Amino acid sequence: MKDMMNKTAISIVAALCGLASTNSFGDMVTIDISGYSSWDFQGDPQNEIANIMLGPSASITHISWNINLTTVGVSWAEESTIGLMGNIEQITPGFGDGFPVSNMNYQGSQASSIVLGADAMLDIEFYEFGFDDNADAIDSYFEAGSTITFHGRTLYPTPSTIALFGFTGLCVSRRRR
Repeated sequence: MKDMMNKTAISIVAALCGLASTNSFGDMVTIDISGYSSWDFQGDPQNEIANIMLGPSASITHISWNINLTTVGVSWAEESTIGLMGNIEQITPGFGDGFPVSNMNYQGSQASSIVLGADAMLDIEFYEFGFDDNADAIDSYFEAGSTITFHGRTLYPTPSTIALFGFTGLCVSRRRR
């Protein structure tokens, strides 16, 4: 529990530090996903989920990642999947790598068309796609330095939202389904 709270606190600080950034794609928020794990197929209660507050009605137009992935046992890198907003969009960083990996770096990007609701929350689920090699156990995990960057418009809480939740409010939270 303490480890989970520490990871959540680190994610909150990372999210808050990235709130003011902009680049050619617009606003930019970088989230540290180090320590998150992929367990089973999409929707399984064991899977880890990150809830990220990005801003009411925020529009994500581009996603980029720099991920260090390790698989467990005979799990393949291409099975590790990151689903966004109930799987509206997916990131498969190890796509095409049909073999186990240890701290393998994957970098990439893709266009996105996610528009958040008034609650400002983006849900991210870490799961296995295609084959679950280790039922009810970790299949892969994201090593230190693993990040996902969201680009778009209004990707930050408004001042009233920050005041509502408090400075240490749950800008990023971590839970199991």
